[in-house]
Amino acid sequence: MRKHIFLILLALTLALALGAQSQTLELPQPQYMNPFFDSFTRNYMSTNALGRGYTGLALPGGIDNVLINPAAYEPDRATLHLELLAKPPVDINTHAAADTAEYYKVSPQTMTSPIPLGILGGGGKIGNNFSFSLLYSMPKTVRVDYFGVEINMGGGLIMRYPTYYLNQFTANAAWHTDNFHLGVNLHNQIHYVDDLTILRSFASIRSTKYLLRPQFGFLYTGEDVNAGLSVTPPQNFDWELTFAEYNSVLPLKIGAGAAYDKDGTRLTAEVDFEESSAVSEAFKDRYSFRLGAEKTIRRYTYRAGYIYHPQVWDGRFRLPDASGYASADTVSIWWDAVKPTGFVQKNSQHIITLGGSWNHQDVRVNLGGMIDVAGKAPMAQVSLSVDLYFSAFTRKEFLFFD
Repeated sequence: MRKHIFLILLALTLALALGAQSQTLELPQPQYMNPFFDSFTRNYMSTNALGRGYTGLALPGGIDNVLINPAAYEPDRATLHLELLAKPPVDINTHAAADTAEYYKVSPQTMTSPIPLGILGGGGKIGNNFSFSLLYSMPKTVRVDYFGVEINMGGGLIMRYPTYYLNQFTANAAWHTDNFHLGVNLHNQIHYVDDLTILRSFASIRSTKYLLRPQFGFLYTGEDVNAGLSVTPPQNFDWELTFAEYNSVLPLKIGAGAAYDKDGTRLTAEVDFEESSAVSEAFKDRYSFRLGAEKTIRRYTYRAGYIYHPQVWDGRFRLPDASGYASADTVSIWWDAVKPTGFVQKNSQHIITLGGSWNHQDVRVNLGGMIDVAGKAPMAQVSLSVDLYFSAFTRKEFLFFD
């Protein structure tokens, strides 16, 4: 009897497991907003942080460090910051299983990041204990080439280039003492989607949504050891588009880190938590780990680091379908050849980073690069930034070398 009960329980467990694996995900957010595309869509902003494993929670830094920890910008003078970045295109079908290699009528599907701007901003001090900064940044960018549907027996082609850009205007303020620093960011986010992929509709859907997201930061700077914390609360995210509705959240994010800082040597370690399960029950919460090191020798700073960025989900997802809407092109026979599902491969990343800076009393030039070495979700990024100090314009000899 016990043997029979055991076999029944085993069969039920296997059935439930196979059923869970075969389930197709209903997208909780517009397609390329979903966190399983972060492996490419995310832009790592702050060239300095990028070079040392994208760490900066526990280190005072320049304007670009505001986006990592709102309390970690402590300027000695007013500064203008400009940052550019570039990412090579990635073929999202290359590593998919053979039976899922093409989930659209026309291939290839290649993700690109066509806008090179990362950060533009400026900041300075107010009195002895306060700092401020204003920044424009693009935390996420992606354009997919392309989604196409053949019509008229292959004689015509309906072309769409799904696009998602996150534009972010940030106001930062921070309070500083010798050891303790508190800061807040007000991120004014404009989420923009264009040519959203909707089955059974030839409409080109374009829409924007505004959200105000706060971010809070804390930094302790000791004699040799620092500690930092950043918290971004969850935010309701409801978006009604022409043929799709989304009721979701932008997840809670918490980052904590420590740093050893002495005689031009800095060693950093950080962990990030993202409550992805709040976006969808199918997603796992994400814990990312980062390590970094940098050394300053005279005018030059050298950096290296490592990032572990785990996946939150892999499998099949179902594309939005306009069949239930009277204005949709549901009667068109050309949709019969288009597969209704997409496929996401395993996408955990192990990333190596390198970077450096040239330091001058008038200007600071920074260069950083990163590349995934795991091969499951290929990605690379190169960033170049310049910090220009406004005090340079009050000196008689700009960029003078002593």
